[in-house]
Amino acid sequence: MTASPDHLVPFSLTFVEYNPSDPISFMFAFITLSPLALIVSYVSIIFARREIATINMFIGQVICEVVSFGLKRWIKEKRPNDKIGYGMPSSHAQFVSYFSIFAILYLFTRITFRDISLKYLISLILIGFMIIVSYSRIYLNYHTSKQIIVGNIAGILFAIGWFILIENILRPLGVFDLIVNSEIAKYFYLRDSSNNENIIRIEYTNWVELNKKKNSERKKK
Repeated sequence: MTASPDHLVPFSLTFVEYNPSDPISFMFAFITLSPLALIVSYVSIIFARREIATINMFIGQVICEVVSFGLKRWIKEKRPNDKIGYGMPSSHAQFVSYFSIFAILYLFTRITFRDISLKYLISLILIGFMIIVSYSRIYLNYHTSKQIIVGNIAGILFAIGWFILIENILRPLGVFDLIVNSEIAKYFYLRDSSNNENIIRIEYTNWVELNKKKNSERKKK
């Protein structure tokens, strides 16, 4: 049984209208679809890396989106110009705010770079990304400034809360050690590299040693 046309609504993360005669509107139409690209990236990285940290971040992202969905149906504030669906808070603003702030928190607490200025550069890029995606929703007339700001605040607060829960409560309790040492985690090759001081250096060193071994075996042949 299919839904009647009166009950069909667009999926907010993929549906976008823009002015084809306005190049900026066209550009923002692509930018506003970035949450979809992030979801694909999440899934790809999880399958490629099998890292608990990425899985934790993705779970938080999904819950954040569910919270946004619930808030919209609780507040029931319309979008500008009577567009379809509720607009308070902006799910796009909440989505990218959570992503950017959680990533920045993790960057400064769990990742080591030789040059710390790279962390500030990446953080500026993430904040810029958050701002431009949020503004795209105003420019395309999908949200008011108030709806965007509330979405940003909700995403930021959720990111901070989820990070504290994951890194300051569950990790010290040894929850993730139990997970990665379980049989199902071993079956799927799940790992937790968050406690390694410089995982990039460790992985590079392992690659160098493996490459040396391969070259040595090749010469013997």
